[in-house]
Amino acid sequence: MTSHTPDDKSTTIFLMTTNPLFMITRTLLLVFAILFIAGLFTGCIQNNEPETQAPQVTSPVTTNAVTTPSASSTTITTTPALIAFVDRAVQYARENGRENAIATFNDPDGIFSTGNLYIFAEDYNGTALAEPFEHEIAGTNILDITDTFGTPVVRNLGETARFGKGFVSYAYPNPHNNYMVEQKLSVVADVDGTYYVGAGFYASDGDIYPSVVLNTSGKQPDIGDLVAYVKSTVACARANGKEKSLAVFNDPHGPFVQGQLVVMAFDFNGTNLASPPYAPEVALNRINLINYHDPDGVDTIRGMRDLAKQGGGVFYTVAKVTVDGKEIYLPKIDYAEPVDDTWWLFSGIIDPEYTQAATGNLTGIPVRTHTRVELFKLVSDAVTFAQSNGKEKTLAVINDPEGQFVNGDLYVWAESADGTLLADPFWKSGIGQNYIDFTDIYGMETTRVGIDAMQNGTGFYHALFPNTAENGTAFVPKLIFMKPVDGNWWIGGGVYGIEVG
Repeated sequence: MTSHTPDDKSTTIFLMTTNPLFMITRTLLLVFAILFIAGLFTGCIQNNEPETQAPQVTSPVTTNAVTTPSASSTTITTTPALIAFVDRAVQYARENGRENAIATFNDPDGIFSTGNLYIFAEDYNGTALAEPFEHEIAGTNILDITDTFGTPVVRNLGETARFGKGFVSYAYPNPHNNYMVEQKLSVVADVDGTYYVGAGFYASDGDIYPSVVLNTSGKQPDIGDLVAYVKSTVACARANGKEKSLAVFNDPHGPFVQGQLVVMAFDFNGTNLASPPYAPEVALNRINLINYHDPDGVDTIRGMRDLAKQGGGVFYTVAKVTVDGKEIYLPKIDYAEPVDDTWWLFSGIIDPEYTQAATGNLTGIPVRTHTRVELFKLVSDAVTFAQSNGKEKTLAVINDPEGQFVNGDLYVWAESADGTLLADPFWKSGIGQNYIDFTDIYGMETTRVGIDAMQNGTGFYHALFPNTAENGTAFVPKLIFMKPVDGNWWIGGGVYGIEVG
């Protein structure tokens, strides 16, 4: 559920964090922390000039000679190499003209179909121009194509390319793996304002989620440390200006790189301005990430950007650690704030309750027993049922703990557009209550974030919530998917626990 009010131990935590005396004490501590950190950073920009400079936008070098890249069988598995491959295609298109370039890109055995990659091209109306492994769709309009999870793939590709260059995440058939649907990361780039080119690799090829890496060594920060760090960073940026601040933020050895606490800065289009030390090529190439999502399909940058527009707030993502060959996706707490009306920044930490999992110790840690695919299907099936059978009958079915939309601790609930709980198989006392302003133990506005994800993104988002199907009271990570039935109400469901691959 998106917005239940927990009880027992969780109620105690909730009441503590909303108690006025507690809030005053916490605020004073936070102010002292901010002042302390600000003192550490006094003169951080004026007196500690970094060796690295602010990243510059890179553009293909145009010459009078025709560029003819050499064919290669090299498999590309990193985002820097993928960016370079697309850059070469842009340069070739600009030098050789649209007609010649499209003919070259459409050749499955040509110079831009190499190893595990190929170049595709579309105009901004959604017409496919180059699809070397799907010639049947070349020349047709594919604007409304969606992936397995309903993500509007072509619309997202076009939106991102209009910003210059960027990453787009989606699920798509892999022609090099019997056209099996896999998660894919593509880089797209504008050519001349009328069309764009792109290329991508799949999860089976390499790391398609470079942003989920996090330095978990050193002291574990808490939520107070995170908020104080972001606020002090925002204050420093406002005091010293954008250009000088970004030069310092992008220094991988600078004063703002402190273990897990690292500055990530963006403009309000979602284009990255600072991202040390995990993916420096993203800031260097001014990569737009508005349609980049995490392994659970959560539009992380779009979600945090929307919070920053409203003044800032808490948002959840995941961070990956690999222990003994096993990938563990830890719950991550992010906090975002605007610097001014042109850019914003955030930082994130591992949820302190899950620090032990970073070493592979999963004792007492809730682990998922259901998948994102199962979640998407169950909610989608419930929405289809509602559209065919009407609201009254659907709510009755959803309210049944033994009904067709309950599979262990994977189940659906229904809410009205204003955040009122309409039906839930396990939270009967919450039915009829409004949770539009509900905030969890870390201050995330759970219901509002969910509505934004449903209306503006993929419909997926992360939350912390008790597992009510098991009468749980502790807040645990939950991947939620919500989908509207119509303009008046929606249906949601969630998968509890962390993902372990």
